[in-house]
Amino acid sequence: MWGVVRPTFFMNVFSFIYLISIFIIFNIYATFGEIDFKNQVLISSSLIILFGIPHGSLDNILFLSKNKISVFSFYFIYLLIAFIYLIAWIWWPYHSFILFLIISAYHFGESHFSDYKLDFKAKNFVFIVWGLFLMSSLLYLNSSELIETTQFFFDTKQFSSIYSDKIISYLFHGSLFLTIIMLSFLVYKKFISTEEMFSEIFQYFLIFITFYLFPIIIGFTLYFVFIHSFRSLYHEFIYLKKIKKNINFFNFIKLLIPHSIAAYFFTFLICYASFNNYINISLPMVILIIVSVITLPHALVMSNFYNQKN
Repeated sequence: MWGVVRPTFFMNVFSFIYLISIFIIFNIYATFGEIDFKNQVLISSSLIILFGIPHGSLDNILFLSKNKISVFSFYFIYLLIAFIYLIAWIWWPYHSFILFLIISAYHFGESHFSDYKLDFKAKNFVFIVWGLFLMSSLLYLNSSELIETTQFFFDTKQFSSIYSDKIISYLFHGSLFLTIIMLSFLVYKKFISTEEMFSEIFQYFLIFITFYLFPIIIGFTLYFVFIHSFRSLYHEFIYLKKIKKNINFFNFIKLLIPHSIAAYFFTFLICYASFNNYINISLPMVILIIVSVITLPHALVMSNFYNQKN
C-alpha cells in the first residue's frame, strides 16, 4: 500500500525507535528510582502533546482528499460524532468506557496491519483480535495499579470492576490464542511472510515487556507515541507526498500545527476547569473523556483512509 518496500523494514525501524525509548526510560528509572505519579503524567503528557495529538490533526485533509464532501459537512459530522459520544459519557460512563476500549483496540489493530495487503473479507477480525490482545495485555499486566488508581477518584471507581473481573484474564489468554492462530493463517495464505511474522512477534514482545516493566501510563504512552503515532504520521506523510507536489518535512509539520494547537487549547481549557473545580469531574476522568471523544471520529476517518486505495 505504501510502496515497494516490505513492511518488515518499517516495522524494524519502529521497533528500533521503540527499543531506544525503552532504554532511555529504563535509565531514568535506574538513575532516579521510582517516578512518582505526577512526573509520570508530566512525561507522558509531553510525549503525547508532541507526537500523539498531531497524528490525528490531518483528519480533514485525509478524508476530504478521498471523499466528495464539503469542508463544512466534514467538520459538522466530525464534531457531531464527538458530541454524541460526549453525551453518552455523561449518561452511560461505564458502557462508554467499554466502547472506548473496543474502538481503540480496532483502531490500533487496523493501523498496525495497514502495511499489509489483507485482501479477504475477515480482515476486520484480524484487526480486532490483535487490538484486543494489545489492550487486554495492558489491562491484565497492570490490573492492580489500575484498581488502585481508579479507586482514588470518585467518578472513576466504577471502572475498577472491569480491571478486577476475570473477563480480562479470559480476554488476554483467549486473544493470545487467537493471535497465534491468526498469524499462522496469514503466513499460510501468504498475506505475510515468515520473516514478517517473526518481526510481528518480536515487536509485540517489546510492547509486552514495556507493559510489564513500567507503570501503565508510561508503558501505554511509549506504545502510543513511538509505534502507533509514528506509524500513522509516516503513512500520512507518504500519502501527502503523492497528492501534493510541494510536501516536504517542514511543510508537513506546518500542516500539523493548526488543529494540534486547537486541540491543545480546548484540552487545557477543560482540564483547567476540572483542576479548579469549575466542573464536577475529576482530572483523570476529563482526560479519558477528551481522548475518547477525539478517538472515535479519528478512528472512523483513518478506517476510511486505510480502506481506500491510493
